[in-house]
Amino acid sequence: MKKVVICFLSIFCLLFTQSTHAQQKNNLRYEIMLNSNMLEPSLRKDRFISCIDISPNKYLTLSAGHNIYMLGWGGITRLGKEADSTINSYAFASDGLLMTVKNRELCYMNEKGDLVSLVKLPNAGMGIAGGREVMYLFDQKGDDKAYRLYAFAKGGKYKQLLVSPKPVTSVIEMSDSLYIAIGSAVFSLSPKDFKLNLVAGFQKESEIKSLTADPENNILYVATRDAIYALKNGSLVYVTGDFGGGIIKYFSKGLIIFNPETCDIIRIVNVDKSIIF
Repeated sequence: MKKVVICFLSIFCLLFTQSTHAQQKNNLRYEIMLNSNMLEPSLRKDRFISCIDISPNKYLTLSAGHNIYMLGWGGITRLGKEADSTINSYAFASDGLLMTVKNRELCYMNEKGDLVSLVKLPNAGMGIAGGREVMYLFDQKGDDKAYRLYAFAKGGKYKQLLVSPKPVTSVIEMSDSLYIAIGSAVFSLSPKDFKLNLVAGFQKESEIKSLTADPENNILYVATRDAIYALKNGSLVYVTGDFGGGIIKYFSKGLIIFNPETCDIIRIVNVDKSIIF
């Protein structure tokens, strides 16, 4: 089982100051999709987890406590049945199957809305992200200073891709590469030769919270604790500092920003037209 060990050097922790604050063609336009005032009191008792995805029928999907919810123009409705334990993370597979992580269990939602256990995971509370052919599972927390990223394929087979000295916070596919957020840096991993490359590095205190991709324009979006950036062909561009620390998702030519602590969901509708690389 092939693996890559990441060594962090201080030279990699430089902020790309020369290109981040680029000009914008148009002012960014925001749409409010959700805030705490729109939620029913019953939904405010459980804190939403730092995860967001798009369902096959194009609904935003959120999770809090033992439940998964879909957000549409008509409000929030529960998806499936209540789980028997807290949901740590979730993602839709390329075939539309909803996969979840509960403690050390990888589960899928069946036609009845039950979460059915597939396999025991190496560690509890792992993150999950969907790919074209596999699902990615990664260690978001722990205390052994060895955080792993796995590719999980149909049939219950999974392969270790790398080991990191810091938690993996986000994973996203774009083009022929896999992009991985670890600490305050973004790396790319080629699935063909498993070569790992530094793509962008930020100041040590600017930890990356989330990654998302616009596959049509080949733009990678990066959300740090303080701001959101766009990356294309090695050029890193500052997008906005209004919604730092959120979880981001590119969808339908807009950038969705979710703050699980405040229950705010904002959509930037013209983000791709407002960036000059």
